[in-house]
Amino acid sequence: MGAESGVVERVRRALLPVTGLPLLLGLAMGGLLLALWGRDIRSGAFLIGDCPYYASTAVSLWVDGDMNLENQLRGGLAVHQKQVALGRRGECFPKHPVLMSVLSVPFYALFGIAGFLVFNALVGLLLLTVVWALCRRFVGPPTATAATVLVFAGSFLRGYAYNYSPDLFSTLLVLAGILLIFGGRPFPGGILLGVSVLAKVTNLFVAALVVTFLCFRRPRIGALAAGAGLLPGMAAWTILNLAMFGSPTTTGYDRTLVLQDGTVTTVSHRAFFDLPVWEGIRAQLIDPRVGLLTTSPLLLLALPGWLPLLKKHRWEGLLILGLGEFLFLFFSTYRWWATSHYGNRFLMVPVCLCAVPMAFTLDALSQHLRGLVHARTAAPEPLRHR
Repeated sequence: MGAESGVVERVRRALLPVTGLPLLLGLAMGGLLLALWGRDIRSGAFLIGDCPYYASTAVSLWVDGDMNLENQLRGGLAVHQKQVALGRRGECFPKHPVLMSVLSVPFYALFGIAGFLVFNALVGLLLLTVVWALCRRFVGPPTATAATVLVFAGSFLRGYAYNYSPDLFSTLLVLAGILLIFGGRPFPGGILLGVSVLAKVTNLFVAALVVTFLCFRRPRIGALAAGAGLLPGMAAWTILNLAMFGSPTTTGYDRTLVLQDGTVTTVSHRAFFDLPVWEGIRAQLIDPRVGLLTTSPLLLLALPGWLPLLKKHRWEGLLILGLGEFLFLFFSTYRWWATSHYGNRFLMVPVCLCAVPMAFTLDALSQHLRGLVHARTAAPEPLRHR
């Protein structure tokens, strides 16, 4: 029995390196190729919902050298109203954040329309890596790999592999910032959180919440460092708003262009946070098309892991829980939260962060199974009568 268990342990140690990030990326590449099998990626069929407007901004930057989308709006304003913003001099500027479009320009230049899908695939692989690294701070490589695979394959995230998703991109920046902060690097973490505001306006609240949590973690200088890191991204955001819309705090969502009886006017999305909160909570959980429990049932595996996470890593656990609860309740009041082709894309950050408590659940199960195997192999053989 001892020799047999020694062989098993040596095999386990030999396989340990390939059960981590290499295995995860290999599975991801295989899943991605399977998702793209038989699809014409040059057709742009993956550009659905808001995606064409992010792509149009990149095309305008490459072709026209500006972000005025008038040359890209086929069919005129009657077709594209509510999807563009009115500039301070009457331009048709992007309503949506522009960072992803800016970074996508080289991909469009190299691969055409397919470049947006290539960019999305790269973002997805980087997000997988960041989620795995977050889990790896708390558990071993095999468990981190299992938790990451389950979260991505067992949630609505898998529906965004064939896409050009600004929410995947925004989530990557936020989680990368949190990873750096967990690793004791608040200044670069703050830089990424600040830059993430250029990818999604509501990340302003996420960044503020993270800095607030840092005020309750020693050393207190971490909150100041993270706050200082926010400044470059925030400065770029305010300068861009000022240049396009005439005010440092006015975004495209505040100047969304609409036609009323043929007259150009604007509306602000700030007025759309008027949904009764309990109605939003119920729908975000059980809606057949976009509810969390219907599109991402495997996230329930994270529930048992919250207790050991909060017990062993109180500050990190409270931050993860606080961010998830805030975003869930915040978007419960947003009238258009369900505007996703599958799942609730506004909740990608909390869904990805669920990988951490899920890793604790899987770790506990693994330890329990190892205990059962050890007890079985350590039990003495029954005496045989001769």
